Amino acid sequence: MKKHPVIPKEEFKERQEKVRQKMKEKGFDLLIAYADDGAVFGQEYTRWLFNYQPHFEPACVIIPAEGEPVLLTGYESVEYIYASSYCENVQVIEEFVYGAHEFPFAEIVPMDVPINNALKEMGREARKVGIVGYEKVPHHLYKRIVEIVGEENVEPADSTILDLRLTKSENEIKVIEYAYHIAEKGIEAAIEAIKAGREERHVAAEAEYVMRSLGAEGMGIDTMVASGKRNTYPIIARTSFRKIQENDLVTLTIAPRYEGYHGAIARPVIVGKVDQEIEHAINTAIQAQKAAKELLKPGGKGAQIDAAARKVAKEGGLADHFVYTGGHSIGVSEFEPPSLNALFKDPIEENMVFSIDIPLFFNDWGGLRLEDGFHVTKNGARPLQSIENKLIRI
Repeated sequence: MKKHPVIPKEEFKERQEKVRQKMKEKGFDLLIAYADDGAVFGQEYTRWLFNYQPHFEPACVIIPAEGEPVLLTGYESVEYIYASSYCENVQVIEEFVYGAHEFPFAEIVPMDVPINNALKEMGREARKVGIVGYEKVPHHLYKRIVEIVGEENVEPADSTILDLRLTKSENEIKVIEYAYHIAEKGIEAAIEAIKAGREERHVAAEAEYVMRSLGAEGMGIDTMVASGKRNTYPIIARTSFRKIQENDLVTLTIAPRYEGYHGAIARPVIVGKVDQEIEHAINTAIQAQKAAKELLKPGGKGAQIDAAARKVAKEGGLADHFVYTGGHSIGVSEFEPPSLNALFKDPIEENMVFSIDIPLFFNDWGGLRLEDGFHVTKNGARPLQSIENKLIRI
């Protein structure tokens, strides 16, 4: 594995051209893609288009059907964007400037200026404007957009970019593979740190230290170290000051971000001896993930993959605790479309990358998650981690 693989600049340019082609097919004059520093979904569009990771201030990209895109943001981000991304056209807009600050040397314009400039350069009126990240756009920003171009001309357009992200390039796969390498070493460090009397946050710190040392730039989700019935019962856990006890179940869920891409691994860990129900649930999760993996191949169907995992859970008496879809794509979001369920009707394709996540929560004894990443090859699902999938006891 090449140390520290990256996505080359040329690939970002290719992506922008592919987006324009999609716009042409769908008749869009402009796309407006929203982004912010939200850990899970916030940065996905600017990171995929420009290698830009928003921090503190929001941003949005205007992509015209013809001509160069422009990235709109607040004043403090301009030089950061030029220094850290492949965007060469940045403008500060009033809608993204923090009102309590003064910026006496800034050139700040209302949002209608870059939108109308883009339309003027193309010699077009705004007949069809797509909003990418539609459900995440703040209300005040959406109001401004419809004031400028007319609400009748605006429509959701997430699929214009998401469709291009379904399969991964060779460079993307290398980057994701390295993200999983980081995640695996983080899980190993966490397992090694677990012992009775140690706080959950200490375990998380050991994992994050190792992952940062290997090149993680952050986390796609907060590192989750949960112990005992109360902390493992819910789907999402907050790593706390609770001290791990003898005979606890500890659940680990980590998702480091590397070069904008994610790896996600989750493991349940037994400290000492636990109720047989917990060991049974862990073994059931292992078998459920294996059943899903066997069907994760070109031509496979999302609903069939999800059903295979749920069947194993049902046979193990845990059907009511399999609480969400257990498979999803992974890339510049830790959780991105498609999910492996009946809503995804297209066949699986080579070079898709999926996380198979088996969730068994809301039990009398708590809950657990077992999660790994897989690259779809012509020969089936290739694991992106080498850590053995077995019952782990400290």
